[in-house]
Amino acid sequence: MRVDLQRPAALRWQLSAAQQVAARQLLAVYQRDLGLPPAIVAEMARPIVRAGDWAEMEGIASRVGVPVEHVVTGNLYYDVLNAALVGCTAFAVDTPHGPLHARNLDWWNENDALRRFTLETEFVGGRAGRFRTVGWPGFVGAFSGVAENRFAVTLNAVISDEPLQAAAPVVFALRHVLEEAEDFEAALCALQTIGLASDSLLLLTGVRQGEMVVIERTPTRAEVRWPVNGPIFVTNDYRKMRTGLRGFESELQASACRRYERVSELVAARKPTDAEECFACLRDPEVRMGLTVQQMVFQAGTGLCVVE
Repeated sequence: MRVDLQRPAALRWQLSAAQQVAARQLLAVYQRDLGLPPAIVAEMARPIVRAGDWAEMEGIASRVGVPVEHVVTGNLYYDVLNAALVGCTAFAVDTPHGPLHARNLDWWNENDALRRFTLETEFVGGRAGRFRTVGWPGFVGAFSGVAENRFAVTLNAVISDEPLQAAAPVVFALRHVLEEAEDFEAALCALQTIGLASDSLLLLTGVRQGEMVVIERTPTRAEVRWPVNGPIFVTNDYRKMRTGLRGFESELQASACRRYERVSELVAARKPTDAEECFACLRDPEVRMGLTVQQMVFQAGTGLCVVE
């Protein structure tokens, strides 16, 4: 799909008939999972969502035939529910053409809907240049994205002892950085300093060797973790930041350490040099979960974006 950011925000997302059906199904799933009235979620979101983002969601709501509150609920799903149902395994390795950036997105969903309805979107007309995201119909934020000749970024779920904040939803913050940051350093600065609504682990890679970092975030704090002896890895736990948990542990968090150790072993045994070798690590039975809905490899230096 192609989204032209020079168009009026309400007209940017021209979903096909099939994508409209998919969006309605996904939005219904999100509402059942959250168990909150959409009007309450939208009321919470209105002060912290940019006008342009809100207008995009209004345009989608009109095209799909649902109230805008339903689209808002779907887009704020991560920030409201966070690590209970969403996870990831991701890693980055250097190559002569810049880092390869690989990730599994693990997310509970009904009837394999998130995998079946995966949508790659190319954004053009942005302030800093074009970029691509991997998402779903009706979703305007970013969990995973790559901007050719600039950087790539992916979001892993995590949970701390900090409460939700009246600040930028993480998925919208990532979308804005993809639109506005001119390079790896600018993206790193923004992702360290911006106030966020919820916790997150952000794998950021650039175009030069060594431009690989995990930004460990709570709503108000940030720690930056650089590679040690080459590659860098991230699952669903803080490894540098000191913080507590909110008193429960999801399946994804419980498996975080063993997934981290396994993917580290695989990369150490045979460092990937291309997308297929990255996918071999992501497909390993001890890395890929039954909840895995998307697998992807990015390379900002070449613009590579491969999704399975």
